[in-house]
Amino acid sequence: MAGLSKDNPLKNVFNQKVIEDLAKRIAKVYPDFPIKAFLKSTLDPLDRLGFIERSNHLRDRLYEFLPQDPEESIKILMESLGPELSNSEIAALEGFTVMSLCSFVSKFGQNHFDLSMKALYEMTKRFSAEGDLRTFLNVDYEKCMKLLHKWCEDPNHHVRRLVSEGTRPRLPLSGRIPRFQKDPKPVIELLDKLVSDESLYVRRSVANNINDIAKDNPKIAIATLKKWKKIPSEDVQWLVKHASRSLVKSGNSELLEIFEVKSSIALKIQQFKISKAKFKLNEILTMDFEIESKEAKVENLVIDYVIHFMKANGKTKEKVFKLKNCKINPKEKILIQKKHKLVDTAGRTHYPGKHILELQINGKRYGRLEFEMI
Repeated sequence: MAGLSKDNPLKNVFNQKVIEDLAKRIAKVYPDFPIKAFLKSTLDPLDRLGFIERSNHLRDRLYEFLPQDPEESIKILMESLGPELSNSEIAALEGFTVMSLCSFVSKFGQNHFDLSMKALYEMTKRFSAEGDLRTFLNVDYEKCMKLLHKWCEDPNHHVRRLVSEGTRPRLPLSGRIPRFQKDPKPVIELLDKLVSDESLYVRRSVANNINDIAKDNPKIAIATLKKWKKIPSEDVQWLVKHASRSLVKSGNSELLEIFEVKSSIALKIQQFKISKAKFKLNEILTMDFEIESKEAKVENLVIDYVIHFMKANGKTKEKVFKLKNCKINPKEKILIQKKHKLVDTAGRTHYPGKHILELQINGKRYGRLEFEMI
């Protein structure tokens, strides 16, 4: 299908063509499948359903029209899968129907652990099964973890990524795993096997997992990153940096030391100003400031800025934005300008009222300017 846009939203990945294609594949392995009845029941309400609703609707219609024995139905779905993705591919938009199949397995296959894990193993090679894998950590934790350790050595990078992505304590859209928020050490044992993976796809997931862990267990995350920082690999060094982003934004001094960034650096901030005092939505806020080093040697700078946004309830909530990383020489002065567009996003709505802008350099806050959204 065409690329996603405002006129072609994500929900449209579940469309008539891909559902008809799925039905035809199922009928090839299960001749008694009532294609016409299935398609009518599935397609009739599709227009009024959103993305997740369409996925769940397709899952439930499959349950309605496939054999009522979940074991038999899961086997049919496995046999109806299309070709595997290669190690250089990620799932195309047309592959989203596999999302419904993964959901079918996690909802109806909990009493068939071995078969269901085999099904998710095959399905993740076509789409991604991390959200549904998490169900089986609760069904049989020990058995599931043993299998995940085995999958760390799998030749397919989609399977190896599933190990990391499926054990993220705070995976978006999939709920949290309280067990791993409380004690992430079992997850670290898996990630230790994947940190030097040849696939960027896997390494990026490992970094995101550590970034999740850092939000609940910063000391464990930092200890792990210190250990990995000693690995002589550019790929691993990139992973360590990517995994550190939330800790860097929080100004964690112990983490910054890993990258030879001093939190106690002697700086003087001057001429900190913004372009005006009042802004309308979609306007650009321009900030200017000067950094002067009072140090006797070259130092690394991690420069961020913080906006305290007014919320609907009248309180403010801060958000840290990356500005730049650079070096500063002894006694050097650096002039910096940054433009920030005040636009609404999927995760942020601007409300009228007083907002606050601060600088954050090497984890320390500097300056405090107010501006108003009108």
